[in-house]
Amino acid sequence: MIARRHSVFFKLHAFFIIASIVLILLLTSAYQEQETQRQQVLVHRCIELSNALEQIQQHTCFTQNHKLEILGFQAINGIDAKAKRLTLPSFLEEKLRLNNIQVSIYHQDNKVIYALARKHCTMFYRDTAEDQTYYFVWFFFFALMGGLISMYLLLWRNLLPLKHLYEQIKCYGEGEKIPHTISNGKDEIALISNAFYRALEKQDKLKSSRELFLRNIMHELKTPIMKGKLIVELEKPSANTTLLGKLFSRMEHLIIQMAQIEKMHAFHLQRTPVSIATMITTAIERLVIRHEKISSYQCNQFITVDQELFTSALQNLIDNAVRHATSLPIHIKCDERSICIQNKGEPLKRPVEEALEAFVTERSEGGLGLGLYIAQAVCEMHGFHLNYTYDEGVHTFCIRF
Repeated sequence: MIARRHSVFFKLHAFFIIASIVLILLLTSAYQEQETQRQQVLVHRCIELSNALEQIQQHTCFTQNHKLEILGFQAINGIDAKAKRLTLPSFLEEKLRLNNIQVSIYHQDNKVIYALARKHCTMFYRDTAEDQTYYFVWFFFFALMGGLISMYLLLWRNLLPLKHLYEQIKCYGEGEKIPHTISNGKDEIALISNAFYRALEKQDKLKSSRELFLRNIMHELKTPIMKGKLIVELEKPSANTTLLGKLFSRMEHLIIQMAQIEKMHAFHLQRTPVSIATMITTAIERLVIRHEKISSYQCNQFITVDQELFTSALQNLIDNAVRHATSLPIHIKCDERSICIQNKGEPLKRPVEEALEAFVTERSEGGLGLGLYIAQAVCEMHGFHLNYTYDEGVHTFCIRF
């Protein structure tokens, strides 16, 4: 499982959040800067209005409209009751306070309204000079935020197939069949996905060819071996027939172990709760060993394993213990955490790491060098550990869950 901090999706989300925060901070800064500029514009316009009013003091309310309209002050009918009155610096208040005209300034719908009150009338004017200065910051912000969100969604959509590809690779690694779906995308992820599926197709074809080849070979070898064993049984007992019988049995054992290795490498684990005692009994019956040669204790526990493969591992460990025991019976002990197989015998002639490798054996031992290798491989497939100890003349192989 990918750690969250290493996930590309986590990094994408983090980038989007950081970019959004930075964009909001820039908007706040720009908005504050615009408010400062608006105050400066308001001061400047108030000064212009004051100078204009000094020149038209003697005009009537209606004749002053033409003069003020030239300066950008458009006459309107009135103001809304919700309009907010603005407080200006004291020097502007004094400058606008003329003998015959009382000036009040309001803020309504993001526009500045000037109320010019004379003794006999009050006129209202909207400042048109600020009409184009209020909305560009918001437009710029929403344009950038829209672009950022669009890019985020586009990248997220393009990266989403990675999760599906990861799940399929994981399932394939566990031996499951996965459908080969070719992507029509043109980006790098689609190319990687298509390359992966093409590699799987080639791998499946090679795997099928290998399985067919090995099965045909094993089938063809079994027939002459069975005929040879039958002929040996029909011949009179002699040293040669005994030797031939051993050779045929050894070849048959080799084929069986090769089949186990093939099954192990091309096998999908089918885990089910199984009694350990059941698997031990099956392994003993396959080895055709008399039960008095084996002593088992407290092996009634259930474990979740692939019954066929795990029985094969137990079979090879039991066979190894019986063949190398200097005295019988061998002992099988079980508990909730392990299965241990013990036999008395001479110390190993090589390190146990070498004994667990494939085809490592001595001619005098008569073995094929695959038993312990198969047991080790099956344990690894299940996530178990195969441990070995030798103490006071006793070999102990333990499968720890």
